[in-house]
Amino acid sequence: MRGAAVAGAAALVLAGAAAPARAVITIVTDTGSSYGLVLRVGSAGTTVDTVAFSVTGANAGLTPTPVTGTPSITVWVTPVRPIANNTTARPVTLRVDSSSGLLCQWVGCGSIAIPFSKVSWTATGNDNAASGDIQSGSFDTTANQTIASYNANATFCTGLLGLPCVLGIGTWTYQSRQLSSTTLQFKYANDTVYPGGTYMGTVRFTASME
Repeated sequence: MRGAAVAGAAALVLAGAAAPARAVITIVTDTGSSYGLVLRVGSAGTTVDTVAFSVTGANAGLTPTPVTGTPSITVWVTPVRPIANNTTARPVTLRVDSSSGLLCQWVGCGSIAIPFSKVSWTATGNDNAASGDIQSGSFDTTANQTIASYNANATFCTGLLGLPCVLGIGTWTYQSRQLSSTTLQFKYANDTVYPGGTYMGTVRFTASME
């Protein structure tokens, strides 16, 4: 298999008019007999978790301040690759699609859509940017925004004179690494006054390994 991609989703709801989420990126490489990739966004199975934001009272227009949503959402990306006799890396990328926006669900707000660029997050417990882990940022309203990218390196065996191992005899180099406990706290900017109502949208996550 030269490449693989899996997808998941999380719904965001703004009532009155916003969302935190927790994401854990776990790299598990070289532990299987074949290539594989698993993505889990929030609850297991086909459930689409909903993150709700509530903008009420003075915060709805008179003295607006950013609003944090609940609950948090955990995201797992698990690429698996077999033990190999080479050091070839397999790029793994986590992308989000926030192009649909938050659409009005009530007649009072008509066809208005709030762009997902109004939602940002602060990443804590994450590794540095060079690691490829998720960093603080915001949705950019595109269908293909990269929020994490790294290489799933192989564990490999080197035999005598630098040749490939025979029957597993040689020097093993283990390159697995972990990026874990990345928490994303989402906030709705609340810097624009929209008609009262309920707005709902879905952010779709896609993980791929080349």
